[in-house]
Amino acid sequence: MNKICLLLITAFVLFLTTSLEVSAQENKIPWNQLSETERGVLKPYADRWGKLPSAQQHRLQKGARRWASIPPDERSNVKKRFRNWKKLPAERRNRIRSKFQHFQRLPRKKQDQLRRARHWFRNLPKERKEKLRKQWQRIPLKKRSDWRQKRRATIDRHRKKQFNRFNRRNHPAWPRVRQNRPSRQPRRDR
Repeated sequence: MNKICLLLITAFVLFLTTSLEVSAQENKIPWNQLSETERGVLKPYADRWGKLPSAQQHRLQKGARRWASIPPDERSNVKKRFRNWKKLPAERRNRIRSKFQHFQRLPRKKQDQLRRARHWFRNLPKERKEKLRKQWQRIPLKKRSDWRQKRRATIDRHRKKQFNRFNRRNHPAWPRVRQNRPSRQPRRDR
C-alpha cells in the first residue's frame, strides 16, 4: 500500500512539473509575433529572445510598448536620465533602489503625503529651498532624529484624536440628533 501511494505521489509531482513547463512554454512570445516597433526597440534581445523566460519576455514587451508611446522629445530626456543613472556609482544606485523599495512598501497615504511634501518643496523659490537646506544641515544629526520622533508622535496623537472623535460619534451610546424633526415650510412670499 505504501509503495502504491509513493508511486502515485511521484507520478503526480512529475505531472505537475511537466504541466508547469508546458504552460510556461505556452506563455512565451515568439519573436515574429511582436510588432515592428516592438522588434525595433527589443533588437538587442533578438538573438536570445527564445531563451528568455516568458515573464521577462512579457515585461520587455510591455516596456517596448511604453517606449513606443512616449513622444520623441520625451524619449531624449529619458535617454539622458538613463545615461546619468549609468554614470552613478553602484553603491549610490543600490541606495536609491533600496529607498525606492522602502517607499513602495509604505502605505498609500504615507506615499501621498511624501509626494505632496516633495511637490511643495520643488515649487518653492530657489532662495527659499537653499535657506531650508542650510537650516536643516546646521542641525546636528541627533537633534534631527529627535525632531523626527517628536513630529511622528505629534502626527500619531493627532490621528488618535481624530480616530477617537470619529468613533465617539458613531458609538451607540453617543447622543444622536433627533431624526424626525419637523420640516420647515418654505416661505412663499419670496
